[in-house]
Parts: sequence; structure tokens; C-alpha cells
Amino acid sequence: MTNPMFNADFWRWYLRKEFKEFAHLADTTILIERIPNVFSENNPDSFLTLNLDTEICTDSEGNEFNMVEFIAIKEDSERQYAEMNLAVDYERWLAQKFQENAAKEYERDFDNYQWVRKRGGEKVPVTDFDLILESIIEKWNPEKKEWERTYVGQLRYLRGGIPMYKPFNFEPGQTHSVEEFSKSVWNKDVLQVKNMKNEDMRSFWLHVNIEFKPRIVREFDHFGIISFEKTRYLLAGNVLVSFPKKPFDHIKLIAQRDGAFPVGDNKFLKPPEDAIHLPHYDLGIANPDGYFQNAQESLYNDQEFYKKLVEVEHHFCGMIGGITDFRLWGKFIIAYVFAFVFFDEIYTLHKHVIFLYLYGEGNVGKGEMAKLIQDFFGINHLDSLNTPPARSVDEALEQKSHIPQWIDEHVPQVPGKKAKIEDQIWNSWFELKPRPTNIKKGNKWGKEHKVVRTMPLFCSNFLPATDHLLSRSLIIHYSKKTRGPEDHVKELLNDRVTLQRLMLSFLKNYHLLNRKDFIRDMERIRLKLKDAVKTELGDKMKDVVLQDRQINQFASLVTVSYWLNPDYRNLISGSLDELEEIKDKAMYDDYYRNFTKERNEERLLSVTGEDLFLFARDEVVKTAIRYSSQDPLTEFIETIGTLIQSLKVTVHHFNWTKDGTLKIWAKAIWDIYEYEKRGTDGMVRRDIVDEKLRDLSDLTPEGELKVVNWTIVDSYSNLKTDTIRQRGYYLPNAVENELFRNAFNWDKFKPAGSQPWTENTELFKEEIASA
Repeated sequence: MTNPMFNADFWRWYLRKEFKEFAHLADTTILIERIPNVFSENNPDSFLTLNLDTEICTDSEGNEFNMVEFIAIKEDSERQYAEMNLAVDYERWLAQKFQENAAKEYERDFDNYQWVRKRGGEKVPVTDFDLILESIIEKWNPEKKEWERTYVGQLRYLRGGIPMYKPFNFEPGQTHSVEEFSKSVWNKDVLQVKNMKNEDMRSFWLHVNIEFKPRIVREFDHFGIISFEKTRYLLAGNVLVSFPKKPFDHIKLIAQRDGAFPVGDNKFLKPPEDAIHLPHYDLGIANPDGYFQNAQESLYNDQEFYKKLVEVEHHFCGMIGGITDFRLWGKFIIAYVFAFVFFDEIYTLHKHVIFLYLYGEGNVGKGEMAKLIQDFFGINHLDSLNTPPARSVDEALEQKSHIPQWIDEHVPQVPGKKAKIEDQIWNSWFELKPRPTNIKKGNKWGKEHKVVRTMPLFCSNFLPATDHLLSRSLIIHYSKKTRGPEDHVKELLNDRVTLQRLMLSFLKNYHLLNRKDFIRDMERIRLKLKDAVKTELGDKMKDVVLQDRQINQFASLVTVSYWLNPDYRNLISGSLDELEEIKDKAMYDDYYRNFTKERNEERLLSVTGEDLFLFARDEVVKTAIRYSSQDPLTEFIETIGTLIQSLKVTVHHFNWTKDGTLKIWAKAIWDIYEYEKRGTDGMVRRDIVDEKLRDLSDLTPEGELKVVNWTIVDSYSNLKTDTIRQRGYYLPNAVENELFRNAFNWDKFKPAGSQPWTENTELFKEEIASA
């Protein structure tokens, strides 16, 4: 092969100008891979790699050709004519570069691979290397609450006449002075910066920016649904999904370009560099314009989507429940998958998210179900947390946004045993509240609050044993008795592409859905479900405790399931408007209002049917009845345990003594409990619980609560800070009962010098059971 006739900068300019497939070529590209092989008509599977520095084309068999030959074939001309035309274009390009550089203080010396400065008609070298600025990376600094910039590019220089490339990653501070800049490039190789003072550095970097117009790359610290310049995108490992904003627009599946996704105006987005398992969608090969065009065109329209969804739903239902009524959990699981699309709306209305909890013995299919849920989002099946500590969950729920986080082999808190994550802690993630954790900042410890951006999916062999997860989770008992034939599982596991296509097809509606109407409809269904549950319970209502959180979650999933049906979406807005119009106006009597409600209900039921709603009603009723058999005292004490965990009940309100006696300031505890439970159906009756606590307490001879007192001592200074002296519950041997021991956290709050508690009697448990 002959020596190169031109240089890489010219080739990039020329290819972009002449050929559409090279229009998006970056200013720093040297190797262009997977170009169709113009030298081999007989082997369509053969590709070329173009090296713009050496002007060599190499095919997949290792054969080499000259770039000029490549151009000649592309333009259907003889080589000598192609070479003549290229020479003319090269002169034109040099003249253009000369004009561009005429007014510049600094310019690139292409022949000698360096930057020069013009002084008095001379060109003085300021570097003995060529500096190519590719990108300016913006990363969020959570401590400073600002975006920080990093310069990314390549240093290009000659060694023995051979071009060498070294990537660089400079922080702004490394470019502020000659000394820092010289040190940075010297660390890459024996490279020098010369003939510049510190005050020249800013001017030099300004010229570098003008020369390359580097792309601005926003590197997010999370992936999934993200916001950039007030627009939502789905950010995955291999695709950025841009949602249509108008009914006749098309969804865009944007491919990576040099490690980032273009969003216009030389701006790019990329997922976090340290993400281990980024979602990956099976989309085939992108076209020359940088889109997965074939995948875009293969997405379903609304009617095709719903037809295919019903087929997939059939397999989910059959997988989890066969032909039993239990199969309807399959519909709820599908709704749970698409609930992530309505994540913000569900939280806006309820101020909490949805916990889906799959439990049952091993090898019954819980893990397969979790993997199928992941498949909708292109999530790697290895991406799960196994019996994680709380810190790992913090990080995972921050890094993922509106896509599931699988918590596998979860071991819930068992009374009397230490769990990696106590059930009370899950409440902060349920309500999307950052949990304060300790972090080392330099030589000091500080507080960190990880953002909660998504919701977990649990798989466990154990049913939760405390109220915190029981009342906050939709619990599916996955068992061999109820699960259907394995053919359903195989059908779904072998069709990952269809599940992804369903999710992407629905996301075409992301900006087009009337989300205010979704919230209105969710509230309508919530109230309807609550009334249906109360009606079903009838006279039992006075004995049961309705769980608002359960009703909210079921109502959310019923609403999502309905909204997946395009026919329902077409009906619901008009129905909601009509119901709103007749709500309070005096011109409409009760007969007309009831008639309108019934007519709208019939229209909607003709599309949705009643099976899912009635199944949700029955599940809530079962939960309510189950809770009615729970001792109100247990419910009350477990709630106090939650309030202790959240620091709303403190050592000002209770006290342990060395012999295991528990003292509780009665009025203060009840005031806090009633304040926190206000407006919910979960409150216990005070008279019932107060009577039970009195039965367990030492009382005065007159049968009144004793005056309990204790001194509060600062744990750091060991100085007395306060004395409590109030009427309260005085519970001897309370430490022997796991309910009190766990809720009031004996291990943490026991007095110094107390003996460790050992389980040696069941007497107290029998006592509380008979109270």
C-alpha cells in the first residue's frame, strides 16, 4: 500500500458531504466499521472497516483496499478520475480551512500533529501534539446540587512517523493553568505544552471549543424514565426512546452514537457509567440515520397492541392460576407491569406506590414470573438483589427510574429474630421518602438521602409477619396447587421480544394519555371499590379494619388494566366529564344523576367486564376479615413500633428498666397515634386497647394508671436533660413478650448494664392472648 494521500480530517469532511450514510460521522472518528463491502457483490454478509488515518479498507476476510478505490466504486467511476476529483476537493478543503483559520489566534497544524499560535506573521508551536475535543460531559453532583463538567477527547501525536492516540478525561481544574495542563498531558506520554502562560490557557481552550464544537453529553445518575429539558425519555443501555407529543407523530428509537444518544442541537444523553445491568432492548441494527427504523415500524398500533396483550395476558393468567379464579392475579401482574408508566400519577393520588409480593415454597415459579416482568423492560435476569441490606436497596431504588427492582429471596422480619432490613424501614420506600443514612465525607460522617425513583418487586419463601409489609403489599401466594401448566411459562419465556414490543408500543402514548383523567378515574374506582367492600362486609363492618393502602393499590391496578384498552380510553374522558357536570348542579335531580351514572357504568362495563373489579373486592374483603381476627392491641403496638422507627415516638414517651419493665406515657402515646392515623380506616378503638393495656399494667389501689417517671440522659455528654413524670402504663416483664420487645426495641433502648434477654417463658404470651 502507498503512503496516505490525504488526512483523516479531510476524509471525514468529504464522506459527510458526498454520502448520506456518513452524514452523522463524528469529527473524531478514525475507524468506521460494518460498512457494506462494495468490493464483494457475491458475499452480502461481508463488511468493511475504513481506517481514515491509513486510508485502508479491510474486509471481514482480511483483504485490504485503498480508500480511493472505495470512492471510485461508490461513485461508479475509474480510479484515476476519482483520484483527480479527490485532489481538487482536497485543495478546496485546505482553502476553506485557511479562511477559517485566518482570524484565529490558535490553529491546528495538520501536517505536524500540533497546535500553533500566530505571532507577528509566524506560527509558534504551543503543543507538540494535536488535541481533539470530542465531548463535554455533564454529571450531577448531589452534594453541591449542580452539574459538573468534564472534557473528553484524544491526544494525537507522531511516534516514529506513526500516528498515536491517547484518550483523555480532563476536569476543568486541569485546564486552568499551564502547569496543571502540562502535568495532565505528561501523564499520558512524553508530551509538552510550551510558549504559553497561565493567562493564555482560557483563550487556547476557547479556540479548541470553537474548532471542534464538542457535543454536550448529559450523563444521568439513573436510567429508565428520565427528564431532560422538560421532556421525558426512556433511557436504556442501547436505545433512547423519544415519545410522540402529537397524535400523528412517531415514536423514535434512537441508537447510540459514540457511547451517547443524540437529542438535537449537539446535545446527547447517556446512562450512568457505573451501571452494571442496563436495560437492553432487542431491536436489530440501526439504520444510517441512527434510528432502529425496522423496530419502530414493527410496533403495534392501539388495536394490535390490545389484541396481542390479551394473548399474553392469557398465558400470565394460566401460568399463575390455571383455570381457577386465582388466575385473575395474572391480569393484576400485567397491570403492575404497566403501572410503572403511571408511576407519578399513582403516587400523586395516594402518596405511596405499589408493593407486589410473590411468596411460596421454592421452585414453584416465583422467579420465572419476576423474570417475565423484567422482560417487558429489557432488564437482564441477573439484575436482582438477593436478601440485600438496606443500603443496597437505597442505591438500586435511586439508580432505576420507573422500572422494576427485583428483591429476590427476601427474608422479612420475623418477631424475635434480626432481619437485614426490618419491615418498618420499607415504609420509607413505600412512600418514596429518602431514608437518612450515614456516609463518610472526608474525615467526618454526614447524612445522605438517596432519591427513591421506583418500586420493588418481592420474591420470598416467607409471608411477612408484621403489619408493615402485610398491609403495604399486594401478596400473591404462588403455590403448586394453583399454578397452571408449564406450557404457559415456556410460551412467554421464548417470546421476550413480544413483551418488549408491547411495552414500547404502549409508550407511544406516553405524552398522549390524559393523565389528569387517569387520576380522576383512579379516584372514581377507589371510591367504588371501597363502597363495594363495605357492602360485601355488611354487618361485619364494625368488627373489621379496612386497609386504605390495600384498596388504593388494587384500585390503581384495576384502573391501569382498564386504561390498557384503547376502547376504554375513548369512553372514559366523556364519562368523567358527564359525571362531573351533573354532580352538584341543582338543575339535575337525583333520578337523572342515578340514571346517568348507571348508563355510564353500563358503557364502561361493556368494554371491561366486572371480573377484575369483583376479584379485587373479594381480595380486599379477605384481607379485612383476616385483620379483624388480629388483636387490636397487636395492631396498636406494631403501629407504635413504626412511629419509634420514624422518630415520632421517642425516649420522651417510653422507658425500659433493667428488669424488663416497660413504662409508657399514656396520653402522649395516644395523641401521637391518633394524629398519625387521622383520616384512615386503620385506627383501633381506643377504649378496647386501653382496657387491654390496663389489664397488663400495675395500677394504683384505686384502679387508676400509676404515675410513671424516668430521667433522660444525653448519650454523648452523659448529662441529665429531662425528667418525665406522667400517668401511664406500667408493664412488668414486658421484655418477655416479643410484641413489646420488638416494637419498643429493647436491644436499642435497654438501660446500660441490662442483662441480655433470653426466651425462657411463654407465660406472658398466654397472658396477653387471654387479655
